[in-house]
Amino acid sequence: MTAYLLDTNVISELTRPAPHPSVTAFFVTQDDLWLASVVVYELEFGVNLVPSGRRRDRLLLAHSRIMSVLGERVLPLSRSAAEWAARLRADARRRGRALKLADALIAGTAIANTLPVVTRDVQDFSGLGVEIINPWDYETT
Repeated sequence: MTAYLLDTNVISELTRPAPHPSVTAFFVTQDDLWLASVVVYELEFGVNLVPSGRRRDRLLLAHSRIMSVLGERVLPLSRSAAEWAARLRADARRRGRALKLADALIAGTAIANTLPVVTRDVQDFSGLGVEIINPWDYETT
């Protein structure tokens, strides 16, 4: 059995009123799913930007349900993950590539914990030395 590190866009997709069936299938068929602490930050930041009302309430409920499934499977930013993220971002900059801090931290967490990154944003993680899985392409058969 393989463990997976979920990117923010996967959780965001699952909070949509009608999430993509392949993403839902991936989520419900895997037993060992993890989040990087920076993903929790991005999710909370996003929800806190939404004005009070029905949409925000729906997002809070969806996040609560997803987090109850994941439980405490949130990886902190360890020293090793931070060092990997710094190396990845510096290497990207030297090559003339912009690498967002959050993506570097997610990739660093993935490398430090030997986990593939599950994301729709394949291009953001390509060439960083992490295995990438696009759940939008997940075979449900």
